Amino acid sequence: MIRFENVTEKTFPQVFEKMKAAFPYEERRDYIDQQECMNDERFKFLEIFNDAQAVGFTALWDLEGFLFIEHIAIDPDKRSGGYGSKAIELIKCTFNKPVILEAEAPKTEQQIKRIRFYDRLGFKINDFQYEQPSYHGGEGVPLKILSYPELLSDAEFENFISETRRSAYKL
Repeated sequence: MIRFENVTEKTFPQVFEKMKAAFPYEERRDYIDQQECMNDERFKFLEIFNDAQAVGFTALWDLEGFLFIEHIAIDPDKRSGGYGSKAIELIKCTFNKPVILEAEAPKTEQQIKRIRFYDRLGFKINDFQYEQPSYHGGEGVPLKILSYPELLSDAEFENFISETRRSAYKL
């Protein structure tokens, strides 16, 4: 059974190493900045467990009107076991609000598989032009916005931009 546990000071170093392995530098914070997010009550840094075994992690922002999945990754040796799908379904049920996430445009085989994964879970690819702000200064990263259960309206997209700039990206 999939469940979540809060990342603690003790487990943070190990989970952060998983984050470094799963996401390129441009798409994640530095160690100290990631730790500081844990002081924000809207931020949820969670390890994903299958029974007693850690299988991945997620970083979420519970924001006004929606949940933003900033990061989610299943450990490489645990992929294709259904853990990602079950974790996303648990997120949707636990928070019971619209969900938004960012993903690369589907160009490579891996990116296409990722988009198909989210599509199977009911996420919609929005048509908005979007760049994830840089965590380290400099240029942003062009990404697609996916939303569940529906496409975002212009107003909802603007709210996403406003809310994530004030919280996740601290702009």
